[in-house]
Amino acid sequence: MGGTKEKVIITPYENSEFSEGKKSTPFELLINPTGYSIDYKTNYNKEEAIGKNKTDFKFESSPSPFLNLEFLLDGTGVAKSNPGIKLINKIKGNEFTKKTVADQLNSFYEATGQYDGTIHKPHHVKINWGTLEFLGVLLDFTIEYKLFTPEGYPLRATIKAKFGGSISQKLEKALSKPSSPDLTHKRTVQDGDTLPLMTESIYGDTKYYLEVAKVNGLINFRQLKPGSEVYFPPLDKIS
Repeated sequence: MGGTKEKVIITPYENSEFSEGKKSTPFELLINPTGYSIDYKTNYNKEEAIGKNKTDFKFESSPSPFLNLEFLLDGTGVAKSNPGIKLINKIKGNEFTKKTVADQLNSFYEATGQYDGTIHKPHHVKINWGTLEFLGVLLDFTIEYKLFTPEGYPLRATIKAKFGGSISQKLEKALSKPSSPDLTHKRTVQDGDTLPLMTESIYGDTKYYLEVAKVNGLINFRQLKPGSEVYFPPLDKIS
């Protein structure tokens, strides 16, 4: 609002329910990426009937999506952790600082991939930027150092990170039982529909909309496309 520039924020959680306390400090990018990509895949069983020229593709599964995020870590001072007018910051007593590449990298790794001895695995993360809300885990990342001080300390680095989408164990268990008579509800999106409102109409509560978004592979779920279909797992399996 008011021209404020929204930053990419990576928030750590203890589990795939995204409900437990945040053990590490959320990581906020000082420089937003120029873009990102999301990979989707649908697995089919390819069956070729004898004596027929056509191949029959039978649906098997839809794996979770992957988010590819590339961004810059800057330690030159071009991007400040407290941007603004120096005089105003001085009057207000605000610290006008810059972070080294090493400090930023450490903050990123702590929020996404640091082994936590209390939960015995890296954190699950929620990545927010504009309409993007991606829930998953860090799978791998590459660091490419770009600029150095005369002493050899890095001043800039590009991070290429890949995140895998995740769903809660409760929801995964519900989806693994296709024989259930109340497996899902299917709804066609109408103009003006929102995922929280559709979720409330099915379950009587909006709190499950993130689970619904994950099972449907919805990334920009704030902008549902009219005519598309949304599936809702049985409430007793995810509540």
